[in-house]
Amino acid sequence: MKITKMILPVLLIMGLGCAINSFATTSAKQASLSPATPVELGADVNNLVFTGTVKRIPDGTALVTSNATYLLSGGNFEGIVGREVNIIGKVVKEGSIEKIQVARAQLAHE
Repeated sequence: MKITKMILPVLLIMGLGCAINSFATTSAKQASLSPATPVELGADVNNLVFTGTVKRIPDGTALVTSNATYLLSGGNFEGIVGREVNIIGKVVKEGSIEKIQVARAQLAHE
């Protein structure tokens, strides 16, 4: 009878130990599989994304979108002339002309 009374607590402790080990292993696996936290591109929340085709015009280089044509400033765009791109930047006005101050450009289709 004493042996039976001693076995029950030992079995409970062993079962509890297995449950804790299983929980710790599952938590570690979930932590390693969790998605990465997105990184902010920059502190300037006024940046927008524009999609269109880069073209040469008499005044320089422009992005032609379905809504408007914007002169581009802030870089050399010769390498993407004729290509469809996504441009991250903000619209700035110089007199009556709206330009996109480009922060980043990326090909829309690779």
